[in-house]
Amino acid sequence: MRAAWDAASGAYLARRDPTVATVTYGNLAPDENELRLLGDLDGLRVLDFGCGGGHNAVACARAGAHVTAIDPSMKQLASARRLTVTHDVTVDLQQGTAARLPDLGRIFDLILAIQVLPYVDDLPATLAACRATLAPSGRLVVSIDHPFRDCFFDAEAQDLAGFPVRSYFDTDPLPWSFGPERPMQSRHLPLSAWLDRFTAAGLGLLRLMEPLPPPDLLDELWPDDGPLAPLRAIPHTLICLLTPA
Repeated sequence: MRAAWDAASGAYLARRDPTVATVTYGNLAPDENELRLLGDLDGLRVLDFGCGGGHNAVACARAGAHVTAIDPSMKQLASARRLTVTHDVTVDLQQGTAARLPDLGRIFDLILAIQVLPYVDDLPATLAACRATLAPSGRLVVSIDHPFRDCFFDAEAQDLAGFPVRSYFDTDPLPWSFGPERPMQSRHLPLSAWLDRFTAAGLGLLRLMEPLPPPDLLDELWPDDGPLAPLRAIPHTLICLLTPA
């Protein structure tokens, strides 16, 4: 996946919400200003796991957190480094995967795993590493595309359909791409299976959220009178707030 994200880095960053004013949970989700999941970050030890271009890491640093950010893609990290310079903040940027977390020798009050867990090679090992580096009262925030939304993704058309085209219970990877020669795939699990993985890693669920996209985005993507209007009625993002059990 490192090579895939290196190749897709430019296209990914072009699609990503560029804000660093607050933490974001995905392009189809409300941001932290609306959801209020994190509270005061000043002085907290924060890990942005799978930090991509560093937008959330910079947002946390701007809020006073001591931030470590890790990502396997050197191109993504290069973009994150430029962002820290632009906004004059300090973020400890590290190249690697979850296997690198024990080497950091740090304990975190908050770990952000935003739109990253469907792409890790070893989900149980990744969750175990996050659990091991969380403070006893720490929090892990996971955001992913909602498993129900996956059912509407037409791999052949590379777009959403107005009706389910895939079984919710089909756990084969979901193939998609950022364009020619940028193939990707993401993990699909039913919601119950995600919760089972969290429990097996020693994580307890504090809160589960299924927020609808912001109303203006709904109107832009799937207007009421359009053929894809049914997509307005399904959840597109799943957010889980977890803590050591």
